[in-house]
Amino acid sequence: METTPSGSPEPRAMAAGKRVIRLAVATQLLCAAYLQFIEWVPVFPWNDLAHGNAQEVLDGILATAQVGVAVAFAMRWRPVMAAGLAGYLAWFLLQLESWWRPYLFGGRIVGPRWYFARTYKFLPQIGQRPTPDAAHIVLQILLLLVIIAGIRAWRATRPARACT
Repeated sequence: METTPSGSPEPRAMAAGKRVIRLAVATQLLCAAYLQFIEWVPVFPWNDLAHGNAQEVLDGILATAQVGVAVAFAMRWRPVMAAGLAGYLAWFLLQLESWWRPYLFGGRIVGPRWYFARTYKFLPQIGQRPTPDAAHIVLQILLLLVIIAGIRAWRATRPARACT
């Protein structure tokens, strides 16, 4: 059993809630750090920054938003937590739409000069469809972990119901 700063035992549910919040904050900060790393640090062929980043402003906005949402989770600001979760869900769905739908079902073709043509991929190429690269797959896994941890944290911060 964990203890409070005063030394008294902390109820198990409160300790579990704190762990869930810490996990949600940690996954968000890991996702933010990973995104900034792959956007700014050239580690070819994981990423290909040979032609520049091309989305510097967006990267700054995303970094600020991700840190802000992580702070909101740490402070248990439920309206910002909900908005952050909605944003992460939208971002994840955009990743599915832009990478997995065209890869699996077609509808968009890319050529050898495509921005991600030279990045590392472990999935087989299907015709001229865009193949999800490893850097984006890791980002998508991190986004999914952020969403799962965030939902658990959201549930853990629900106000206690009064017994009548």
